Amino acid sequence: MIRAGKIESRIFLIGGVLVAIGGLFTALVFGPRYGASFIAGGLLSAANLALLRRTVNLALLRAPHRSSWRIICGYILRLLLIPLCLYAMMRLLFLGIIAAIAGFAVFSCSVFIEGVSEAFKKQRE
Repeated sequence: MIRAGKIESRIFLIGGVLVAIGGLFTALVFGPRYGASFIAGGLLSAANLALLRRTVNLALLRAPHRSSWRIICGYILRLLLIPLCLYAMMRLLFLGIIAAIAGFAVFSCSVFIEGVSEAFKKQRE
């Protein structure tokens, strides 16, 4: 049985590699501003996944010092912060929003890649 910590670590590793390669490729093809935007989107996605992991762990473990309303509010706040951060990146930092969204999506693809990888591992066993 594989522990969740190993899977989470591999998801962050795969996402980091995909964002680094994508950021380098984007910087070479479209320029450094868009490469930085791609990497910023990937970092935002990594922060999103880390906050999601924390929220799920709090909800499943039902820590006695955390109320369920506080967990739900944290989850909704996380969802609201994603577009706000993208908007702030676009307006204040003058980053390319399309490249940032692509970086966000590429990091999120690491969850799909890890899921497919685990499915094939289970199938071989």
